[in-house]
Amino acid sequence: MTISVTPISDAFVARIEGLDLRLDRSPAALGVVEEALDRYAVVVLPAQNLSDDEQIEISKCFGDLSYALNHGRAVGQNARLRPELYDISNLDEKHGILGEADRRRQWREADKLWHTDRSFIDADTTYSFLSGRIVPPTGGNTDFADMRRAYDDLPEAMKTRIADLQAVHSIWHSRALAGGVDFRPDEIATMPPVVQPLVRVHPRTGRRSMVLASHASEIVGIGPEEGRALLAELTAFALQPRYLHSHVWTQRDLVIWDNRCTMHRGTPFDDKTYRRDMRRTTVQGPSRYARAAA
Repeated sequence: MTISVTPISDAFVARIEGLDLRLDRSPAALGVVEEALDRYAVVVLPAQNLSDDEQIEISKCFGDLSYALNHGRAVGQNARLRPELYDISNLDEKHGILGEADRRRQWREADKLWHTDRSFIDADTTYSFLSGRIVPPTGGNTDFADMRRAYDDLPEAMKTRIADLQAVHSIWHSRALAGGVDFRPDEIATMPPVVQPLVRVHPRTGRRSMVLASHASEIVGIGPEEGRALLAELTAFALQPRYLHSHVWTQRDLVIWDNRCTMHRGTPFDDKTYRRDMRRTTVQGPSRYARAAA
């Protein structure tokens, strides 16, 4: 079957059909996916009936796997998923809906804030792969923002102003914005704040984009109030409707996005009634298939 790449949002999101990544991980097929990500930033592959092992192996073709700490658990409480998988769900370790008092419920509230995966880690995070194993009948979309087009449309004076600025990113900042949980010292020690450039140049395409979102707490060298005001101004600019797309999930969709040029968030659903089981893998560094072909 011929692989087709069809845009579904203005120069931003594409649908890839005719490719089953369980069966075809040839350099040619993987190259189609990465080239589509270079052009569109977000791609949707429907009907990818993946097991955990298959999702992990597919992700590893595109870079070095990152590992999930899956914070928010009580001391001694087991994670629901293996550490290669980030648990983006409302489920507990027995796969039932999280109880009202479960601290993981509050932890995951921050997923509803605009963010970029692992911008709070000092690593070259590239692609995220989100597999929709169980989707609710309504709600629970994933919204995306195109940070390339938003940067392109900034006034030239603003581009000059932010060209060399850096921002502090911390997962604890975003969790606090979402209402927070009682963070334990052992949790905080695992992920100290890091500094990221406010403007990033994509190494494959050369396009510039802004690095913003809820993990960004302040701008280096600028007073806290001024820095937060600038971050808020830039974020509001990037969240204009013309830069956004909302993905409505169908079960077994696989959505892949490039964290170097997007923000995203989850949207609410009736999470005390319906189960939502989403499993994410995230990679860093250059694609392994490209390295193997070189």
